[in-house]
Amino acid sequence: MRIRAFAAPSGNYLDGTVLRDTLADILEREAENVARTVDAWVNGGLDHVYFVGCGGSRAIMEPAKWLMDRFSPLPADRYSGWEFVCRAPRRLTERSAVVLASHSGTTEEILRGLEVARERGARTAGFSLPDTPLARQVDASFVYQSPAANLSKLILTYLVTANLIRRTGPADEGERLLAAIAKLPDLVHSIKEAAEARSRELAAKYKDRKGFYVVGTGPLAGLAYQFQICTLMEMLWMHAASINAAEFRHGPFEIVDKDLPMIFLLGADESRPIAERALAFAQRHGADTIVFDLRDFPEVDPDLAPFAIHIPLQWFAWYLSKERTHPLATRRYIGKVPY
Repeated sequence: MRIRAFAAPSGNYLDGTVLRDTLADILEREAENVARTVDAWVNGGLDHVYFVGCGGSRAIMEPAKWLMDRFSPLPADRYSGWEFVCRAPRRLTERSAVVLASHSGTTEEILRGLEVARERGARTAGFSLPDTPLARQVDASFVYQSPAANLSKLILTYLVTANLIRRTGPADEGERLLAAIAKLPDLVHSIKEAAEARSRELAAKYKDRKGFYVVGTGPLAGLAYQFQICTLMEMLWMHAASINAAEFRHGPFEIVDKDLPMIFLLGADESRPIAERALAFAQRHGADTIVFDLRDFPEVDPDLAPFAIHIPLQWFAWYLSKERTHPLATRRYIGKVPY
């Protein structure tokens, strides 16, 4: 099936129907391929699955670990690229599957991680743009061609995870997740229409801030990390730190002060009370809080919270870049100087 290429002439993939069409294209082309690949892994004997990525590609794999732990007896772990290479887990064998993600398909430590997996005889799968070194070298390649890179990799991660749960956990939970995933293209389109105005207002209000603390937990911990490192630090050159709400009282809450800018991500799953408790403490002690809450989008399955909350965060970043006259594509080091 031909891979469609999607572009956002404005530089913002939330404009028009780019995001909806991107996710629909991935589901149309890759959903059955992912299901067949997972079936082959399980039928051939599967003892462990590893999710490996860096930066945004690491962040999108956090929900996979969360969901696998909740719904499947199959052990699953998430690693950053060099972490996986340097640890070279002893339990990595031919009965393992390794899922690696890299938008460019050229990330050094991801390709090294692929070598480690192949040396141990593990089955491998990759998420990337088409015709990259990663795509050419993994056993199963799942690709996209879209400016919405993290959401493209996220939906592929969810497809793999839901199919693993379908085969190794309660089948009905896996089927529930797959049914929810199938609704995502239209859901995210409606959310992007509904969320734009508030995020634009927030950007105008907070444009002069130097940075933010971003707090999330559960399925949203990865998104908090992604917004911190990829968006605020990399794209907007703002100071930022992400905090897992489960760790908030174990040191980080000492930084809370009057008018401290903090972004809280609230889901609607079992982890919500943990985030609400941290939010209540921050507000009680005068922090200046912004809350992005999944309950504002009740049509979204709680286990798919990162898709919904990503949208208002992305609008917020887009309008911050306008207010600060700092295009999101601006870089001074990445791809310009040696590291």
